Amino acid sequence: MNLCEICEEKEAKYSCKLCGRKACEDDFVKEKGICKVCEISLCQICHQHLSLGYCEICGRLICDKCTAYFDGSRRICKECYSKKVSSKIISSVSQA
Repeated sequence: MNLCEICEEKEAKYSCKLCGRKACEDDFVKEKGICKVCEISLCQICHQHLSLGYCEICGRLICDKCTAYFDGSRRICKECYSKKVSSKIISSVSQA
C-alpha cells in the first residue's frame, strides 16, 4: 500500500497535478486536482500556479505570471503595479 506523502498514515489514492505528491482523500482537493500543501501555496491572484513570494505592497502570495515587477529582492503583483502606474499617470496629469 502506498502511503500518503502528507500524513504518512492513510492510503494514497490521488496524485497532485502540480507537485506530483501522492495524497490520501483527506489531503487532496478533488475540485482542483491538487494536494492540500499546494492549495495553501497557490498564487492568491490567479489561483493556478504555485507562489514564489509575497507582493511587497498588498502582501498576497504571487506566482511568476502574476508578478509585474521583481528586482531580485522586491516583488510587486500585477494589480498593485497597475494601480501604482495609474496613480502616477493621474498625479502627473493633474500637476500639468
